[in-house]
Amino acid sequence: MTYPTVVRTLAASSVLAGSLLTGVAKELAGGELTVTADASVDNAYGLSGTNGGDSLHGAMVAGVAWDQKPVEGRPVSFSAFASALWVEGHGPTDQFLSDDMAASNSEAYESLRLYEWWGQATAGAWSVRMGALLADTEFCGTTPGGALINSGFGWPAFISASTLNTGPAYYAAALGTRLAFTGETTTWKLGVYDGDSFDAPDGNDRPNRHGTHYELNNDQGAFIISELNWAPTHSAFRYQVGAWMHTADFEDKIDTGTLHSGNYGAYAALERTLAGKTGEKGNIEAHVRAGFAPEDRNAFGWTLDTGIAAIGLLPGRDADTLALGLVYADRATNVDGLDFEQVAELSYTVVLNDHLSLQPDLQYIRHPGSDSTRDNALLFLLRLSASY
Repeated sequence: MTYPTVVRTLAASSVLAGSLLTGVAKELAGGELTVTADASVDNAYGLSGTNGGDSLHGAMVAGVAWDQKPVEGRPVSFSAFASALWVEGHGPTDQFLSDDMAASNSEAYESLRLYEWWGQATAGAWSVRMGALLADTEFCGTTPGGALINSGFGWPAFISASTLNTGPAYYAAALGTRLAFTGETTTWKLGVYDGDSFDAPDGNDRPNRHGTHYELNNDQGAFIISELNWAPTHSAFRYQVGAWMHTADFEDKIDTGTLHSGNYGAYAALERTLAGKTGEKGNIEAHVRAGFAPEDRNAFGWTLDTGIAAIGLLPGRDADTLALGLVYADRATNVDGLDFEQVAELSYTVVLNDHLSLQPDLQYIRHPGSDSTRDNALLFLLRLSASY
């Protein structure tokens, strides 16, 4: 099955969403070595508009990180990370839904692969990271979006559908470099990555199915993204603006055969803490995010998503999270006669213990696949997550 370009997406904290990471830490070579494993299993059921249908799939990430201990008088410290990803089974998009923004953000081609690996040097507020990287773990994320399962709340369609094979995001890392400045209230990041993490413009996952095939050439270009985040002191608001570009050639969606040199887009997000402190009981966070890309060469002209997440609303359930989100993706003008896809999602994460959580999730999808001739779909999904 050839996935739609927008399917292979995952929120920055999605398959590991609400991770209760503990890990095993050991001293090694003047630093701390930490081994972790995180997994999720999704069981989805089509309640209406899908002619029934059910799916079962899972994903697991195992990683090892090394962080050098700070030493007085040494201006630069180093860290490293490597991970492997295993995906098994088929999700609802593949099995019966055929939506644009994958209902499960952990859905991907079945594979066992080398995932993300990198080395990083940090000097004061500056850091540079090089290796096989994931842009969706560092760019364009929101706090409430990480509590939702639909991929439209993670690596957004205005980027994933506008690059080759979704760009450097779940489930295929890309060779690249990331530069970051982290100040007290401001964070700036710049990433430059291989333009095609699949090394196959047609979306064939076989050339890089195991994450060990790396190819750089002019035809697949480079993906470049920059983002500025500002969180003013004593303010409940946080601001995010960003822009991206891709240097490959992109075919015109209306005038077939015409090529455009490069692709680009911009985005902005606003988050607000409505109550409490982030991550603690009583905390309520809300966001709105929007982005656009040129309609003449992209599947979507613009998308908009908003969400709200609250921790510990129910008595005795201090760590549970209730989240509600709405995402709208507008198809580019006159592209294949399609119009838009819209998703409303309600989700509740039950923290069972320090390692396990259970997340029942309900999604109502208008115009699955952006096709107005199809029935709207109602989907129930149950996710079991484990972290060690």
